[in-house]
Amino acid sequence: VRGAAGSARHARPDAVTLFRAFIVRPLRRQPLRTAATISSLAVGVGVVVAIQLANASSVNGFATALNAVAGQTSLEITADGGSVDEARLAGMEWLREYGRVSPVIDADVLLDVGAATETVRLLGVDILRDRPFRDYPLVDDRPDGAELNETTDNFLNRLTDPQSVMLTRRFGDRHGLAIGAEVALLIGDRTVPLSVTGLLGADGPAQVLDGNFALMDIAAAQWAMDSVGYVDRVDLRLRDGVAVVDAEQVIASRLPAGLSVRRPSSRGTEVERMLRAFHFNLTSLSLIALLVGLFLVYNTVSVSVITRRAEVGLLRTAGATRGTIVALFLGEAAVLALIGCAIGAPLGWLMAHGAVGLTSSTVSQFWIASAARVPALDLPMIALAFGVGVPLALVAAAAPALEAASVPPLAAVRGDRDVEARARVPWRPLLAAGALFLLGAWLASWPPVGGLPLGGMLAALAVVLGAAFLMPAVLFVFRQVAGRSMGRWFGVEGRLAHANLGSAIPRLSISVAALGVSLAMMVAIAVMVGSFRETVAYWVGQTLQADLFVSAARGGPVARRGGLSEETEAILRAHPAVMAIDGFIGVETRYDGSLITVGAGRFDVLREHGALQFKAPADGRAALARAAETGGVVVTESFSLKHGVAPGDRITLPTPRGPATFEVGAIYFDYSNDRGIVVMDDATFARHFDARRPAGLTLYLRPDADPDAVQDELRAALGPDRRVFITTNRALRATVLEIFDSTFAITWALEAIAIAVAMFGIAATLLTLALERRREITMLRLAGAERRHVRRMVVIEAVVLGAVTQGVGLVVGLALSLILIYVINVQSFGWTIQFHLPVVFLAQSTVAVIGATALAGLWPARLAADFALAGLREEA
Repeated sequence: VRGAAGSARHARPDAVTLFRAFIVRPLRRQPLRTAATISSLAVGVGVVVAIQLANASSVNGFATALNAVAGQTSLEITADGGSVDEARLAGMEWLREYGRVSPVIDADVLLDVGAATETVRLLGVDILRDRPFRDYPLVDDRPDGAELNETTDNFLNRLTDPQSVMLTRRFGDRHGLAIGAEVALLIGDRTVPLSVTGLLGADGPAQVLDGNFALMDIAAAQWAMDSVGYVDRVDLRLRDGVAVVDAEQVIASRLPAGLSVRRPSSRGTEVERMLRAFHFNLTSLSLIALLVGLFLVYNTVSVSVITRRAEVGLLRTAGATRGTIVALFLGEAAVLALIGCAIGAPLGWLMAHGAVGLTSSTVSQFWIASAARVPALDLPMIALAFGVGVPLALVAAAAPALEAASVPPLAAVRGDRDVEARARVPWRPLLAAGALFLLGAWLASWPPVGGLPLGGMLAALAVVLGAAFLMPAVLFVFRQVAGRSMGRWFGVEGRLAHANLGSAIPRLSISVAALGVSLAMMVAIAVMVGSFRETVAYWVGQTLQADLFVSAARGGPVARRGGLSEETEAILRAHPAVMAIDGFIGVETRYDGSLITVGAGRFDVLREHGALQFKAPADGRAALARAAETGGVVVTESFSLKHGVAPGDRITLPTPRGPATFEVGAIYFDYSNDRGIVVMDDATFARHFDARRPAGLTLYLRPDADPDAVQDELRAALGPDRRVFITTNRALRATVLEIFDSTFAITWALEAIAIAVAMFGIAATLLTLALERRREITMLRLAGAERRHVRRMVVIEAVVLGAVTQGVGLVVGLALSLILIYVINVQSFGWTIQFHLPVVFLAQSTVAVIGATALAGLWPARLAADFALAGLREEA
């Protein structure tokens, strides 16, 4: 007996052999379906990795610049909402008790190099004080770029001239600049000529913005930037043995009102906080592509279960336990996931180059300037790829694996098929769909969690999963009502396609659900973006009532230093067609732990000529008049929602002269800045903040004036020496919408990837059905059907699937759009968007989807015809 038992154990295949025979061999026999699933999963994982790398690049680029510029700085002293008055530093000699002190000018400015104009990071320092803080490696301008003697005298000699500037060797090579070259700073409407007196290597601050760095003497920088008597901050390097925490607390208690101390790293934390909602939303969108890939994993394992029911029965009758069956099919999912993740991680790094380009333009436009560079694919990112892909694939495969284990052995061996189950209404998935939709409605009512729309994102996920569970019921209804119509529209091939699809509802549901989810997200994004665009267009048309806009020469919102001089404004005002001029001043400050913009405008001009859209109160003009008289403020809707502020409330803002309290007079709509803006009359601003000129002016012309003609006349009056931009109302509106469209380019790219993956899944599913119906298709050929009939039948199946899923996508997508518009966007950015249905786009997309699914069906249609031909030869 013992010998017989041992022989039986020896004859029983081990787990590895069983896995190879039962799982690996079928995967190798069906390379197309295997490749489709792996590719889909790889793309899904790749998109997640790409977005994470893109998100990291925007923060890492800023952090790298921050660390390089900070150097050995332990603490920095700044003025709240302004610059540090050097007169106040005279009474702060006690700072030397803690270590070395270095005043700094630090700004993003425009540098004109003749053939181009680029944003550069300008640092103005006292080189005698600053050498212990930062490294400035001098290099020769010869091709070998040898380092020079970095003595203080060498630096002083090169920075003595007030018109001298040092650039990086990388920047110089890029623009053909050598020592002695002439460049110019564009500060406001002024051009400051400079001479390149030195080149810096790639260490220290010269690393920032891919080498876009300039070094000047602090006095020369103050003069060039019209900031004589003021510095941007004071850096402090603590002596050895002085604890940063203790020094920070003591210094904070001794600083005069209006000044604060912080660690350089705190600026990085503020930037991360600003970008958090943007990155959170992008990450959530990227998961859609992965979700589609997981649907295909589910589909692949389900098809494996269906096609190998007899083999499962044989294994069960031979003594295999249910646990063994589950482990085999989960192993199949694990193999697919491991290969998909191994491909997806490097694929994500390649895709990140495109994602970084799309995200960096948005980040630089609205938040920070940083060098867009794809980070290395390090071990943590590879672990993320496998940590996301493999467990989710196992979860996706769990249901079909458990289904395989629950099949009775004898029924599986006989190949019984539950025909009656396919004739019944799929109540369980339908009930699950209803429950998920109700859950989504409840989650959508959640308030933001930690400033993030967690409830909204979970609600969107619940609706997406509900749509997936809804698909069997949709296909069942289609089978019940569409038979005659398909026969009438498509003839015999249509009836056959209807019969084929109706008999394959269980395995079709997942692939159709994957495409339906992608299309629903496409519809939701289209409605949200279309609604947002229409809202912005209406807001621009109503708010920007000025005829001409004059701005200081700058390369975007990241270069904010310098304003338009009084002389320039006087020239503009002297034109007979100009009725009124308004100007806007903006500074950054902190409120309730977040960065905000404090702005100033001329409220009398806004009341007379402006057209701000007020949310509350209804009479916004009266609120502006009262705010100007009482020293109050008006705030944007985003500020109001993020900080829970309503008209009549009082807010306390940090200013260079100490904290000041203001009454909120009104809330107005604004879509230019999600961090929140507080606006006060320019007279109120002058009492609390540093005096400064506006960087932009809005000109209101007489009704009979031609804006284009006045624009040309003003340019001629200003002359070539005043570097300003004059834009008409029409041109500015076009620019705003162009920026809007570029901002959402990454969103459309993510959706296109998800739809492409789902289309691939439809093709793979149709191919699987063709493989299973190979004998049936052969019988059709024997009955007289030609190859074109077989191809037409499969293409009709693809078209029907596209039409059905697009219909579901339209309905579910509209529900998702409501969550995006009224929950996620409001909680993320504080923007209220007016709902707009892009009917033309949705009609075009419907035609495009049906056409795309027809194209996706050509491949399995051709192969099905080939299968039939092979079957005929076998029969012969």
